[in-house]
Amino acid sequence: NKNMKPIKTMTRGQLVIGSIDLLSRTYIELGQHNVEEETLEVLAESLADDLSRVYKNFYFEDAIKAFSLGVRSPIKGDFIHLNVPTYMKWLRQHIDLIWDARSQVDKGADPKQVLHYRPEPKQLTTNI
Repeated sequence: NKNMKPIKTMTRGQLVIGSIDLLSRTYIELGQHNVEEETLEVLAESLADDLSRVYKNFYFEDAIKAFSLGVRSPIKGDFIHLNVPTYMKWLRQHIDLIWDARSQVDKGADPKQVLHYRPEPKQLTTNI
């Protein structure tokens, strides 16, 4: 699975293309079809920067799951603005879920029974 690559092993081009794909799918899932290409490109550059800077030790799959859960989370208000604060919140929430799952397994829970658990890439730390 090409999405199970640690973000730090991806080239800038791979990250930007992956970010464009992820953002495009997210806009469609949100029902926001009239997004200008320039908006998408600028946001994809920001996402690629944030992933490579803050989440480089995670898998690209983690970002995909974070966005998927974010889109499906209970909505406060009737419109999700897909912007940097929104996706950073989604990423932080998902990373918390992964760390919580890891903590449960470390305390003896069965990995097969813990939602969001998966073997960790090496050196799981962020710069936050």
